[in-house]
Amino acid sequence: MSGSNRVAAGIFSSRIVGLVREVLIGAILGRSFTADAFRTAMRVPNMIQNLLGEGAISASFVPVFAGLVEDENEEESKQLAASILGHLAVVVTLLVGLAVVFARPLVWLVTLGNWSGDRYEWTIELTRITAVGAGLLVIAAFCLGILNSHRRYFLPYAAPILWSGAQIVALLGILIFADLGDGSTEVGGSGVRAVLAWSVVVGSALQLAIQWPTVRRLVVGLRPSLTHDDNVAEVFKRFVPALTARGVVQLSSFIDLALASFLVAGAVATLGMVTPLYLISIGVFGFSVATAELTEISRSGLVDSAVARRVRIGVRRVLLPAALVTPILILGSSLVVDGLYGWLNRLLPLATLSPDDLTLTAFTLSAFALGLPAAMQARVTQNALFALGDVKGPARISMVRLAVVAVAGFILMIQLDHLAIVSDPLEQGFVSSLADVGLAVEERTGDLVAVNDFPHWPPWEPQPAESREQSPLAHLGPVGLGLASALASWVEFGLLRMRLKRRVESSVESGIVIAVAAAGSVVALVTLATRLYLDGLPSPLPLIILGPLALAAFMGTLTFLGLGPYATTRD
Repeated sequence: MSGSNRVAAGIFSSRIVGLVREVLIGAILGRSFTADAFRTAMRVPNMIQNLLGEGAISASFVPVFAGLVEDENEEESKQLAASILGHLAVVVTLLVGLAVVFARPLVWLVTLGNWSGDRYEWTIELTRITAVGAGLLVIAAFCLGILNSHRRYFLPYAAPILWSGAQIVALLGILIFADLGDGSTEVGGSGVRAVLAWSVVVGSALQLAIQWPTVRRLVVGLRPSLTHDDNVAEVFKRFVPALTARGVVQLSSFIDLALASFLVAGAVATLGMVTPLYLISIGVFGFSVATAELTEISRSGLVDSAVARRVRIGVRRVLLPAALVTPILILGSSLVVDGLYGWLNRLLPLATLSPDDLTLTAFTLSAFALGLPAAMQARVTQNALFALGDVKGPARISMVRLAVVAVAGFILMIQLDHLAIVSDPLEQGFVSSLADVGLAVEERTGDLVAVNDFPHWPPWEPQPAESREQSPLAHLGPVGLGLASALASWVEFGLLRMRLKRRVESSVESGIVIAVAAAGSVVALVTLATRLYLDGLPSPLPLIILGPLALAAFMGTLTFLGLGPYATTRD
């Protein structure tokens, strides 16, 4: 099994378990204040993990360490690993301590002071716990770098199964033991929230523990140190630009979180339900291919034409699944959301997601999916530049992406937050309650209503503060963030591709775009037909049927066009 396939297998297994976790969180917590608080508390400390761990380590530590491993320089590779572990331990301990002590101003900062009351206090409470887990995950990411450099791909990418598994056990315990039938809009009290938060810490410890014995066997006598030599200096030299470039996705998600604080309550929970569905494709295909290529190029020293060839192969490997998944997520988002969240939510003693909530989640998923092909290709292109020693260019391009998300996201989300989904406001008794929270439904088209004037002017003015906390409607603000994310993905990919073309003389074009687009169009038709003819079946049957139908149509079209099973490696 190739390196990318082993990475994909590990990521796929962990993402499937993670999807089960997210489905349970979405179905149990819904779009409640508890859901907003928990998902925000997961995002705040995870910045430590994603920036220091999975982001910067893979781009700065792995190339240098892998080169030493390839040269069989055991002593220097051991010294480098020990020094990086020691420095990471110091930095992580400091940052986790700061996150715990300054949780209140930190939460205030990431929500831009727009949250108050229970939602704000609960987020602070949970952040102080989950920060500990984030620190453990940074060290787990260091283990991942060691294992990847020795071509041990499956274990580190499958290890998050334990992280998700601990939370699944906690969620199932809440279902069994918590009182869900009292008619309240929140699930449980402080005990339930604490169980969820501490399950994150337990899962983080398990994820580190399962990797550590193999790391100790590969790097015999590994102990943290603070020594400094040329190899350590080279890692530090790469670290800051890599931190900027690789961390942009995480910083972008933080911008999403800060922007979402201007939206009606429940927006963060909606983004939390959509993100794993969108990222599973990037993680399984884009990240797996990009990771394996970074390691192989770093170990073999390939340059120019050879790098271009590996990029072409990598892009083909991500284009194929992107063309299959993207039409399903855009045109069949309602089947996906109802097939994952809706049916389970309806089975629970307390249904926390209304039909309008599910529709909003589907719209948001479709918006994010518009940028999926670009995001997957960008990972491969960015890693090729890293392998060539170019870290500053991707860092600057990452900042451009960040600016696009911030500016376009703010304008689009504020505008769309003045639209809401209301199946029937009269029957649901919303009309009398809207005036109490300062909302005025002015116009209705189908299932969409204009709330407090749409299009809105000035375009940056959000809903009134009181209505943001108490509105019973499913506002479309999160859809605006999805559209901005898609736009930013295409801008980033275009800039990365242009920079790579300037670095290598050979072509980096995949050569299969037209054929893949044709196969994706067939999948789109199959998805629309499934929605039209199978929508009456009980969920999740339409989604279960759609999967094999779309795959068969996709593979059949590619075969008809002459793209066989080895199309990715043909050059």
